[in-house]
Amino acid sequence: MTDTITPNPSPTPPDCAMGLDQTEPRGPESRDSHPNDGGYREYRACGDNKTALIVPPLSDAELLLKSNLSQHGPLAPSTSDAAADANFWDELRYHARTQLLADSRQYTAAYRDVPSLRLTSRGTSSEAGVDSDRASVPVVMAGHQPTLFHPGVWFKNFALDRVARDTGAHAINLVIDNDVAASRSIRIPVRDSAGRVRYETVSYDVGGAGIPFEQARIRDLRQFDQFDSAVRQAIAPLVPDPCITQLWPHARAAIRRCEIAGCALAQARHSLEGELGWQTLEIPLGVAVRGLPFARFVMEIIDDAARFHQVYNDAADHYRAWHGIRSSAHPVPNLGRDDEWLELPLWVYGNDRPVRRAVWVRKVGNQLELSDRQSTPDGSGSILLPADNRDSAASALIDAASPEFKLRPRALMTTMFARLLLSDLFLHGIGGGKYDQLADRIICQFFHLTPPAFEVVSATVRLPGQDRDPARAVKMESLHRQIRDTQFHGEKWLDGRDSQAQPLINRKRELLDDIPAKGNRGQWHRELERINDALAAELQTDRQRMQASLQRLRLQETEEQILASRELSFCLFPVDELTSAFEQMLR
Repeated sequence: MTDTITPNPSPTPPDCAMGLDQTEPRGPESRDSHPNDGGYREYRACGDNKTALIVPPLSDAELLLKSNLSQHGPLAPSTSDAAADANFWDELRYHARTQLLADSRQYTAAYRDVPSLRLTSRGTSSEAGVDSDRASVPVVMAGHQPTLFHPGVWFKNFALDRVARDTGAHAINLVIDNDVAASRSIRIPVRDSAGRVRYETVSYDVGGAGIPFEQARIRDLRQFDQFDSAVRQAIAPLVPDPCITQLWPHARAAIRRCEIAGCALAQARHSLEGELGWQTLEIPLGVAVRGLPFARFVMEIIDDAARFHQVYNDAADHYRAWHGIRSSAHPVPNLGRDDEWLELPLWVYGNDRPVRRAVWVRKVGNQLELSDRQSTPDGSGSILLPADNRDSAASALIDAASPEFKLRPRALMTTMFARLLLSDLFLHGIGGGKYDQLADRIICQFFHLTPPAFEVVSATVRLPGQDRDPARAVKMESLHRQIRDTQFHGEKWLDGRDSQAQPLINRKRELLDDIPAKGNRGQWHRELERINDALAAELQTDRQRMQASLQRLRLQETEEQILASRELSFCLFPVDELTSAFEQMLR
């Protein structure tokens, strides 16, 4: 390897602009605060149809990008006297950006046209296809797992294209293919022969759960090829023209190129985006972490693993304490320690052993041993790195990469790498926006850098004609009260209506007007209960009618939760309906 990065000196603790000190957790009333006051901002999905959550507003994206560039591009440490530190990050970012643009263009060109000219809304342009100065053009980035996700996630890709158009930036979507592929199916709302609404699961492949997306090879090509027909048949009564029709020809072509289900889904979606005019690049995380920049970034952590370990766990503990979370696994588990072994925020897996395994490090003499601590005959789970030179260690990391040794970052490390080195503005969804505030603490306290600001973008879009009825909850609450009244306050219903019940009503009023002292209410209470039971018996028919009405409303609510769910796959929607909604939400 000939490329080297100027060594990073021992960092100096910054006067961190984030203000993320170890503030004591506060009550729920303060939990919508901004991280600048030591807290965490909450993000919640919109409830109304065709509404978007965009924080900050997309109209501020250009200002946000410029602010990030002024502080972090070239990436500026928050210390004022660390010029060598600044040079290290500047060089690392340059190498990362150059590799990212070359690799994402090459990857995208394998299956769709590559953006060659970026026109902004003001008519200026950036030459995305010119090699000489590509790395100096800002990069806006988003990312998600390669699934058939809901429209709110797809809206983020639409917004990514819009932000890039408005700012003259490169738009790159990072395909998070190191996450576990939980299923190979989608749920579709259907009405059965009895008229009941339920979910029907339609699969595009068999098995494959429990391993990363990049390892999940297709098992049943015939089932994959016929997936669109099965989806159209199931959704036809609700949506006669779902965009699975436009999407799946791209998926059938992609699966024959890559043989990986997640890869095919992502390439199919991105190809459809190209047909819709969205000018973005894509790159799988497994491609983006190849080479010097990621290896050198990893070595910043490995070479100071004990301090990183402390910062990471303190940040996770602080997040849990602030939110009152008892689960030690949420939002991320603490990194483990076992004698001299320290767990790292990394996974390792390979083609023969595709299940993700934790990565640990310990110092052995003048070397660092990186291992999954699971002995194998070929020793594929362990490597040795020089402990005295981070550049040499990074080179050894690159040399160790093979089909059986795929080193991948975990969630927080992924976004730290993407935000610090690959992009100038990152668009998160709701979950990423919540948890990356935890990454902000780590960036500040370990790397001593001011975390770049990010956007949070999501949306709620429901199937055509399937909106929620806000009046139903009011009706149900009213019926609950009325049913209770027929049991305990029958006089409200029978007074003046039934002469046979009037003596009971009069006697109840007498009892309530003359409540005995405490300790002498036994007989009084028994008589009151007898009267209530008698009045309730008179109202049994009315109560049954109300209970039947309440049951119908509950059934409607259950059906609505299915039919109007915001979590349904985007491929069930008419493509024109979605793009129209996306345009509307960005106006």
